[in-house]
Amino acid sequence: MDVKLPTINPDATSANYDEVTGYYLVSKRWTMINDVNITFIRCKGLGYCYNSKWAGPMSKFEAEKICQSKKTTLIISHSLLKSLLVITSDSVSLPNTGEIRKLIGLDSGELQLAN
Repeated sequence: MDVKLPTINPDATSANYDEVTGYYLVSKRWTMINDVNITFIRCKGLGYCYNSKWAGPMSKFEAEKICQSKKTTLIISHSLLKSLLVITSDSVSLPNTGEIRKLIGLDSGELQLAN
């Protein structure tokens, strides 16, 4: 007996795919224009980091709950970030380049310059 089950292409249903793969929070306040990497907000809102392993992924509900009153936070889906992340021996980070800032919706004009 040949059983044919329907398959769903995750890219065809991006909203469902994003919910499965999760979300990250990016801090517009703590990402400096001259930082090497984009600054993430850690899981459960417990500080900041460059390592995406410490930042998530989290559910959309959790991401919205953490940043509900913060205007300096962006919710970015893992499906958008996964091809941009850089893997090193001890971390997975998101480079702070003009192209990446534009792609994730981070306005360079809003960023501060670190000392």
